[in-house]
Amino acid sequence: MDDEQPEMQSANEVFVTTVLFESALGVLAILLGWGLGPDAREMIPEIHWSAFVPAIDWDAVMPIASGIGYGFLAAFPMLAAIEVLRRIPWEPVRALERLNDDGAVAALLQLRTSEMIVISLCAGIGEELLFRGWLMYWIADGWTMAQSADSSPTVAIVAGLIVSSIAFGLVHPLTKLYIAVAAVMGVYFGVLLMYSGNLLVPIVAHATYDALQLIMTARSGRRENSEKNGRVAAS
Repeated sequence: MDDEQPEMQSANEVFVTTVLFESALGVLAILLGWGLGPDAREMIPEIHWSAFVPAIDWDAVMPIASGIGYGFLAAFPMLAAIEVLRRIPWEPVRALERLNDDGAVAALLQLRTSEMIVISLCAGIGEELLFRGWLMYWIADGWTMAQSADSSPTVAIVAGLIVSSIAFGLVHPLTKLYIAVAAVMGVYFGVLLMYSGNLLVPIVAHATYDALQLIMTARSGRRENSEKNGRVAAS
């Protein structure tokens, strides 16, 4: 008897599964922060409706606005770097390109634009809360406690940055190159947080990058398929 092929998930199933998984990462980060510390939420600027009524309190609004703005801009160097990488004639890069035709990735690219944005927001919030907001600083705190009293806080946070970035790469095990690229992005997100002190910056950068990458890849794939079908019809 032939081995049965595993049934592929539909686009709707992939959407629901991904949203639930990414949201669960955020909940896990909050629970770990509550139980073990540190609390990732402390690195997100707090704002109340009183900042908008009866007039806008710009001092209260600016940390939110600047976090969103800087995060949005920080996505574009990553998009540019990935575009350069895609042009390198190297088999691991081609293997990354072929992922667009396989399994869950192909299903993601069939989603509506609004659904891609929702998934990207969930990924940005959930993964940054866990890996940058909690894990990076939990490792740094542990490193500090394990060393002598005069140990450098810079060494501790760099250790946290490196280990959390490797962990971030390992939870994206599509290919070896994908793991490496994700780990480098983890370093980038961590540096954004270290220099800004505002977790909104890497959250927005991550979500913006994911959304634009998904949307552009999906549109490029549809355009290529349309051109291919046109050539077949003309032959």
